[in-house]
Amino acid sequence: MSFLVTGGAGFIGSYVVRCLLQHGETVVCFDRSLDAEVISLFTPGAEVTVGDVGDPRQVADLFNTHPHIDRVVHLAYMMGAESEADPPGAMRVNALGAANLFAEACAHGVKRIVFTSSESVYGKTQAVYGDRPVKEEDFCSPRDHALNYSLTKLLNEHLAAKYEARYGIPIISIRPPVVFGHGRKRGTTAWASDFASLPALGKPVTLPFPENDWNSYIYVADLAEEIYQLSVKPSLAHRAYNSGGHTLSAPALAALVREILPEAQISFSPDRPNSPFIYRMDDRRIRQELGCLLRPMREAIRDHIEEVHRRESRQQC
Repeated sequence: MSFLVTGGAGFIGSYVVRCLLQHGETVVCFDRSLDAEVISLFTPGAEVTVGDVGDPRQVADLFNTHPHIDRVVHLAYMMGAESEADPPGAMRVNALGAANLFAEACAHGVKRIVFTSSESVYGKTQAVYGDRPVKEEDFCSPRDHALNYSLTKLLNEHLAAKYEARYGIPIISIRPPVVFGHGRKRGTTAWASDFASLPALGKPVTLPFPENDWNSYIYVADLAEEIYQLSVKPSLAHRAYNSGGHTLSAPALAALVREILPEAQISFSPDRPNSPFIYRMDDRRIRQELGCLLRPMREAIRDHIEEVHRRESRQQC
């Protein structure tokens, strides 16, 4: 199979590209901003093309130049903090960019499109749903959303249904919680790299929430594998999937890091608000269809730390 990964040089995208290559797939990475360190992780191997999903001509040219593409993974988005600072930019990239991508991919007859939605489509807090895992069918009114970013994800899911109805091409959304791992350099959840990456480098870290905070976490490599499986499974029963994740308190997260790095200096921010999103996610749908089981949180954090050391070694060579 031949994959296009938009946003392939970003945090999640770079892990998805590497996952696809490990599965022996052909990959075109399309991104408007290329990080040389990230690109070095999967080149040679993937074909890298610079471009902007917000420009319909560039998206059309991309498919005309690569007519062999039959699977699309769409990850090209402005993140939460950027979307708040630049609402017009967020609409151009996150909303118009997805529409451009869906339109061209469908017109060229790809077999399937998978894109990342978000836990943020469920709205502001876990309290809205009570003490239970949140299901794919749960709905949150747009007025209860905290971020421009989350509203663009909701719009993407709406557009996906429209394009699928018109063209008959499956367009699948996956809704991850906080995605952690080494390499995230921007966005509201940059701390989801820092909490383990900085201690792995012998540096202290202060997390941007109080000690009584809770979050749901998925390791980026596990999310990449779920995206791959959603892309290649012959048929799927649904069009939206919670990725699942590990629910942890802030102290429990810090304790897991200290099990591996006993000297880790991790502190919290008592003057900051709690995280604004859900922290319990019902993942029965994706487990039943794909058999996806996330690695234990301790194992994932250990791999996160080892990835820090692997990249440090590469840079020193």
